[in-house]
Amino acid sequence: MILLLFRWFTNYGANTRHAIVVNYGVAAIIGFTFFSIPTNPLRASWFWLALMIGIGFYLGFRLIANTTQTAGVSAASIATKMSMIIPALFGIIALEEGINWLKATGIVLGFLSVFAVTPSKGGMSNWVWPIVTFLVSGIIDTSLNLFQLTLVQPNAYPMFISTIFASAFLSGMIHHSWLPDKKIARTSFTGGLLLGIVNFGSLWFILNVLSLPNWESSVVFPVNNVGIVALSSILAIVIFKESTSARGLLGLFVSIVSITLLYLSQ
Repeated sequence: MILLLFRWFTNYGANTRHAIVVNYGVAAIIGFTFFSIPTNPLRASWFWLALMIGIGFYLGFRLIANTTQTAGVSAASIATKMSMIIPALFGIIALEEGINWLKATGIVLGFLSVFAVTPSKGGMSNWVWPIVTFLVSGIIDTSLNLFQLTLVQPNAYPMFISTIFASAFLSGMIHHSWLPDKKIARTSFTGGLLLGIVNFGSLWFILNVLSLPNWESSVVFPVNNVGIVALSSILAIVIFKESTSARGLLGLFVSIVSITLLYLSQ
């Protein structure tokens, strides 16, 4: 949904930067308004870490938006969602989740799929953005997984998420204040509203699933991401008539095989 909304921004003239800023404000308001916040976030042990993740969220969303609009929904989708390879490696090395030939093959295929789906025309700029998006998204997911395991209790998830989004909103507003086009159009505001609802829901879902017993991060991220990768790419072709080369289709297929192998490795 998030990647398709970015594509919708392009088609209907919404300003992506404006919509991203609104999105984080909406997501923070949802958390602080509709969920019980047990304590003051300023007193939480994870407060400063949440602020740092929020800054990373704003940077990450800007990268995703740029990748979607320059390399297409499929490239952005796979670069973002296959970034789960990074928290999977973290789980194997740091959390001792174990590795076998299925998991190792899935990780290698995941890296290959990021390159395969990226357009080859236009020189380096076509694949730089997907790769940077891949790395930043993976680092953010790894940080969330680590903090969920070590610092944040399930009853504090809404406060944790809301603090992250509030930090991202402030980061976006600071960036927004430096630029000349400050007026936010109705289309951009509407897009940001929809994006904020989806964004809050997706993060809340991931944290809650990660807290379930017997669900390792190397399983949660693949199960969540395979549907998003496939659905985003298919809907981009059907709704937006996005052209897909044989190489792009191969990259999509390889990514699905990769995630399937990672899932079966558990």
